[in-house]
Parts: sequence; C-alpha cells; structure tokens
Amino acid sequence: MNLHMPVDPLNRKKRYDVIVVGAGLGGLSAATRLAKSGFDVLLLERHNLPGGYATSFCRGRFEFEVSLHELSGIGSPDERMGLYHYLEDLGVAQRVEFINIPEMYRSVFPGLDLVMPVGAQAYEDTLCNAFPHDAQGIRTFLGRVRATMDEAMQAEDIRGVPDIIVGIPRFRNLARYLLATWDTILRRDVQDPRARAVLSQYWGYLGNAVSKAPFLYMSGVLTTYMKHGPVYITGRSQALSNAFVAAFEEYGGELRLSTGVSTITTAGDRVNGVVTDQGERIEAEVVISNGDPISTCNQLIGKDNLPAEFFRSLRPRTVGPSSINVYLGLACPPEEVGLTSYANFIADDYDLENHWEMTNQVVPPKGIAVTVYNVIDPSISPPGTTALTLTALSYGEAWTRVRPQDYVATKTRIAQAMISMTERIAPNLRDHIEVVEVATPITNIRYAGARGGSIYGFDNHAHDHTVLRMANRGPLEGLFFVGAWTQPGCGFEPCMLSGKTVARHVTRQRGGA
Repeated sequence: MNLHMPVDPLNRKKRYDVIVVGAGLGGLSAATRLAKSGFDVLLLERHNLPGGYATSFCRGRFEFEVSLHELSGIGSPDERMGLYHYLEDLGVAQRVEFINIPEMYRSVFPGLDLVMPVGAQAYEDTLCNAFPHDAQGIRTFLGRVRATMDEAMQAEDIRGVPDIIVGIPRFRNLARYLLATWDTILRRDVQDPRARAVLSQYWGYLGNAVSKAPFLYMSGVLTTYMKHGPVYITGRSQALSNAFVAAFEEYGGELRLSTGVSTITTAGDRVNGVVTDQGERIEAEVVISNGDPISTCNQLIGKDNLPAEFFRSLRPRTVGPSSINVYLGLACPPEEVGLTSYANFIADDYDLENHWEMTNQVVPPKGIAVTVYNVIDPSISPPGTTALTLTALSYGEAWTRVRPQDYVATKTRIAQAMISMTERIAPNLRDHIEVVEVATPITNIRYAGARGGSIYGFDNHAHDHTVLRMANRGPLEGLFFVGAWTQPGCGFEPCMLSGKTVARHVTRQRGGA
C-alpha cells in the first residue's frame, strides 16, 4: 500500500463521463444539460455555495444580491423567449419565479431625467419627445437596430463568420455590422450627444467604451429589453443557482462543494481527469472548465502540456473590467428617500467615453448604476426597509497596485463618492443607512478567482464578440470552456447558453442524440 496516497473515507467514485470544474451559471447549465441527457457528471466547486457571481450574502438583517441587475431572455408570461424555454426543458424554470420589471431604466444626467419604458414604440416615442430636433435620426437608428436583430433571430444556427458570409443574401445587416462599433453607427444617425448618451446607457452591461463596444451585441441587449422587458428572480440569483442544482441532482448528477481542482490531468493531446485540492484523482474523458481559460490553462494544465498556438490566439484579447459594488441596507422603504425606479443610471456628464477611461484608475466613477430591488420585490428585505446596490465598473489591474495598508481607506473613499452621487435622486439617503458593505475587484478576485476579478470575461470589442469570441472547444481533446470568456459572450443569459452549446458539442462527440 502506498502510504502517501490519500484515502477517501466516503469511498466515492473515481471515474465519470464528464467533470465540470466550477459551478457558475455556465458550469451549472452544461452539467444539468448533460446529466439530463444521461451522462454521468461530476460538478466540482471550490466555494461552499453554487452559482459563482449568481449568489447572495448576508449582512445584519439584510441578504444582498451579489450581481444580478436585470435578466434577459425570459420574456413575459404571454410571450416567453429562448432562455426561458431552455430552462423549462431542464426543469429549472419551474423551480423559480420570474418578476417582470415594468420599466427599462431611469436615465439621470445634468439637466435631464428620463424614465425609459418597456415597449419598442414607447421607448422610441419617449426619446423622440425628449429630443424632437433629432427625432428622425433616432427613428432611423432604432430601425437599424431592430432590422439587425430581426436577422439575428432568423440566424440562430450561425456558428461563425463563414456562416454569415454564406448567408449574406439573407443576413445583409449582420454582415454589414459584424465588425462595427456602437458609437460609429449611432453617430451617423443621432446628432445630439444627450440622446446618444441615453441610447447608450447599457454600455456598462458590456463593459467597454461605446467607441469599442460591438454594435451587434449592444443592439441585442437594447432590443431584448425594449421588446420584452427585463426580469428579476424572486429569492435573488441564488434561487436560480439552487434550481439548477436541484434539477442536476434529480437527473443523477453529483455536486461536491468546497472541492477545488488543483490539476487537470492530460495524456498526449487530450484531457483524462482532474486532481482535487484534497489530492484525489478522478478520471473522465471530458473536462469542462467554468474558470477563465488563461488561469485554467496556465495553472491547472500547464503551458508545457498545451499547443503554443493556443496562447498566441489569446494575445490580442484583453481581460475585461471588474466592478465596485456598494451594498446598502436602509431602515426605511424606498419611497421615503425618493427611490421609485428599479434601475437608475446616474452620470456626472454626457461623455460616456471618459466614464470608461476612468475605469482604468482607482478614482470615484463618473457614472453609476443604482438598483433598488424593493421597487419590484418588497419581500427582498425586512418590512419597512430597502436593499439597494450601487455599481460602477473598474478594471482589476489598477486595484492590484493599491497598497494593502491603503485598501480600506481607498474603497471607503470611493464608496462615499458613490453614495453622494446617489443622493441626487435620493436626498437624505445617508440618514437612513443601516448596513454598508463594499466589494471591489479585489473582492471578486478573492471569491470568484477570475483573472482581474473580471465579471465579463474578455473585453467585448467589435472584433471579439458573439461568434467572433473564443471558441468553447479547448486546445486539447475533451477540454471545453463555458462562461463569460467564451461564445456567445458575457452576462447571465450568454453564460447559461454557453453551457447549452458545450453540452451539444459533448453529446455529438460522444455519439449521442
């Protein structure tokens, strides 16, 4: 007997069809889909909770949502969308309650305060009434957005640039705008910088400057919310993660929490299993990583075990932004401090390009998102209270240069500035604060383990989005990636759909239906 070999007192299995590393939404989606298809799946998660960023935490008498602002792809009870049908097929949708948000967002700039409604025509009319001198340009631009997304809905089977080229007669707008930036197309039609700023409010949901953000991706976000409206989840995003786990285990999948992976093992040009942090070796022909691909390949596999061209393919890509979140628990209902809208975007000025540039520095942001959960779900906090989150994007690299002895003072200073900005729409907010918690990119690095604490994976550029993004297939046979770093992109809905895509690859590879 080898005395150095770890002994498993639970006598657990040592071989599975598939091992999924990381129980974020991409990993949960892939694991559940494959388990439902009859695969023997093991899901390993280093944290003691499933969900990754789709989770919550408690401070005092408040339970705060970590990351979810608005969920796309669900639709209304009368008109469900693709993500809902996918979750329904998995047995996940039946386990959660979706709340439709009645407005898109409140847009607050100096001298301007607009509440943008759900509904394509209502949204367009509100903008045109606010900027009548630019009404024709606004209608032309939104017409381009809708026409492009109509083609996208007809092109769901597109898997890459060659498919788009072949389909040019059918998909003229997709081909025309594939590499276009949002700002380039917007400036052709809309002249008023104020109107452009309101139309570009969702730039933070992609994490890149409007001059760099892909027109197709921004169009998808805007069109989805205009037409169907955003939704939230009763019980926070942790309820969605828990629903995935319940379905996964019902299909026979095995989840191990507090079990990280130290190594993805290989033999020749393929993966063949993992070694856990506890030293347990487990075999599988397929390994799916929900972690960032750079760390997965560098730390879990090792450069020497991978083809050099894989790393060369990553060089043009840059790591996307992380976030600063100020979680506030108020000892009063939201209307007492003037908070009446769910999603609020507040900005110092109309220069959104400069707002993005500031995300590369550890300074108070020029614009923030204020999400007031009680407006649509009063039960999210104790009666007579309010739970809200103030969010700004910030790249993690700058935060890694903050000296440890300065960290607390730095994040406190920035949080105070964000609270002051929020008081523009919520006077006397400070008088009612009961709980404050501040999370920075350093927090995200610690809990999620993502490079730079990125919440969006790689930066979303016009040359690196959707079908142009990093492929789900890894550089070794049997290795796959899910989550925000890969196709189709960042956000809750794309992460779940990445799991669906990888499950399809694995099923086809193994000769399944």
